[in-house]
Amino acid sequence: MISGQQRLHQLWLHSQQLIKLSPERFPVAVFHCRSIQTLHKVRFYQPTLLLVLKGTKRIAEPYNQDCDQGNLLLIPQDSEFPFSNLPDDVYTALVICFDPKDFPSRTTTDSTPVLDQCQADDRILILIEQLFSLANMAQTDRELATNLWQQRRQELAGLLTHLKLDGPLKVLPEETWSQKLINVLQRDLSADWQLVDICKTLATSESNLRRRLKEENTGFRDLLEDLRLTQGLDLLQTTQLPVNQIALECGYQSASRFSERFKKRFRTSPRELRQAR
Repeated sequence: MISGQQRLHQLWLHSQQLIKLSPERFPVAVFHCRSIQTLHKVRFYQPTLLLVLKGTKRIAEPYNQDCDQGNLLLIPQDSEFPFSNLPDDVYTALVICFDPKDFPSRTTTDSTPVLDQCQADDRILILIEQLFSLANMAQTDRELATNLWQQRRQELAGLLTHLKLDGPLKVLPEETWSQKLINVLQRDLSADWQLVDICKTLATSESNLRRRLKEENTGFRDLLEDLRLTQGLDLLQTTQLPVNQIALECGYQSASRFSERFKKRFRTSPRELRQAR
């Protein structure tokens, strides 16, 4: 019988293969570094499961906790907090982002979910291990791999619900205007988005959308830039793409402009982040 430590090691080996396989983050994102990375208030726009395979993720205020090797971090949608990735020789973590619809409506909650962590159940590790086969499949049949990924992701969500670990991943019954806007913008963050086009898609007026977003303490341009920079952070950590290409994919025509905004947002530059890997 395979022990938990052996299964974690197998997952780590799979993660190393996935890093080399493709610049695409499918179906699991692999975050890794060999030097300490410290990031300021990273936002998670989807319900997210993070599994630490090696090293420690140290979360600062307001949570103040360490997530060590073999632990799951269950991150609610729209969470934002600062953290450090601390290598033990190397830091490696797997990240799986759920679609809110992966969780059945009966699991919705009227209270705001909070960050939680727990030791990874062996059944969860087995399901995650099965996901890696989809990475190879995606090289030859992307459509089939994507359809299977949706099914496997829902299986994982169902298992988390069965184990009563889905609390942090539950979503509020009513979709906010910010979330509606996010869903549209995430279709293509490199696009030249204009508010008038967004309003047509959402079937609302510009004044109403501005007012609704203000009530939620955000704005169209602020949200668009944060989404772009967060995607840039993901690409810097999980791919080998050059910074100028990442800038373009995130909607910045200038790599220097992207680097300037990135450093202001996360308090580290793209170059410093890459050097830590």
